[in-house]
Amino acid sequence: MSDKRVAIVTGGTRGIGADISLVLAQSGDIVLSVYRSNDERALKFQKQLKEISLESDILKADISKQAGVDAVVDYVRSSFGRIDILVNNAGIFDFAFVEDMEETFLDNMFSVNFKSQFLMIKACIKVMKKNKFGRILNASSISSDLADVGLSAYGVSKAAVNMLTKICAAELAPYAITVNAYAPGIIFTDLTADMIKERGHVQVKQIPLNRFGEGKEVAALVKFLASEEAGYITGAIIGIDGGMLKVQNPYRAHEYVQSKLK
Repeated sequence: MSDKRVAIVTGGTRGIGADISLVLAQSGDIVLSVYRSNDERALKFQKQLKEISLESDILKADISKQAGVDAVVDYVRSSFGRIDILVNNAGIFDFAFVEDMEETFLDNMFSVNFKSQFLMIKACIKVMKKNKFGRILNASSISSDLADVGLSAYGVSKAAVNMLTKICAAELAPYAITVNAYAPGIIFTDLTADMIKERGHVQVKQIPLNRFGEGKEVAALVKFLASEEAGYITGAIIGIDGGMLKVQNPYRAHEYVQSKLK
């Protein structure tokens, strides 16, 4: 059994999840990066991960179902005897107007974005309680609080994550387990590249920092929240969005500064 901290990162082989997995591995943690379907991409990432940490690895499972969750947690527990960090990063993003939305669309959105987090937390609690330590980080979104046309299913699924985070923070505090959520805005990944190309020139005007985020910036926040130093932070929903939509017309500040330089 390992003396190192052990972390599970769902959706951990691509995009933001890959950055989180690598940052935790670089910190000395053993990382188990869970993915659902893309074997080719996952195997490429596995090589990258193992260059940093030989003990770390990838795991294939559908964590929107209890059987997949049990398989992941049972493997990690039997292999390492502990689970210190759970990063519920797996998620999907898609648009649909209410009048066009199929039941399967709604079910899939909630299964991946909310149900998987609930099931993973419940399963990991059993292991974390024994060690009187745990760091649980849930992927929320700027859309959990800011309503957006076409994102009713996505936004509500992430709002549910926020409520789950706050309630679990209280329920698990007696076991010294903290529960927080990180809420990204628009982060440049392969999943958002097309969207940014299509309408990024409009969206960036609503971001005071006047740029889109990077996965490594989200990973840095998760790394801190998973650390010993973050032991007094729990129940927090922390935005990492460049200040997006916190104020109206932030682009005017950039225009003003540019006019002063002329």
